[in-house]
Amino acid sequence: MTALAAAGVLLLGGCGQTDGTGGPGGPGGAAAGEAGAAGRPVPPELVGSWSTDRSVNFDTTVFSFYEDGVFTQEVGTARVTGRYEVRDSTLVTFPEEGKPKAYTWRTGEGGCLYLDGVRHCPYS
Repeated sequence: MTALAAAGVLLLGGCGQTDGTGGPGGPGGAAAGEAGAAGRPVPPELVGSWSTDRSVNFDTTVFSFYEDGVFTQEVGTARVTGRYEVRDSTLVTFPEEGKPKAYTWRTGEGGCLYLDGVRHCPYS
């Protein structure tokens, strides 16, 4: 009986955990509603939708960053979704498909967001 109970504990011990990959935020990932991909606080000035200006050479890019650590990036008709985290002036996106991308971020003139020096202004 003791062996069965121990086996049951071993089998049930992993309930509610991720598949072991740790998700985009590293070991443990982020639970729904948790701020940032690794549970780090999300700077309030980053939350919102941000758009580049359209030019002849490229489509408008719209980034949306949400309080729960989810982001979307729309370029033309293509849409990427995933999670993100912020560490000081570094913002890292973890798309559902593809490799993570790190940006240096800041807010500046006109309340715009700068990602690697590219201006993204509030989008509505």
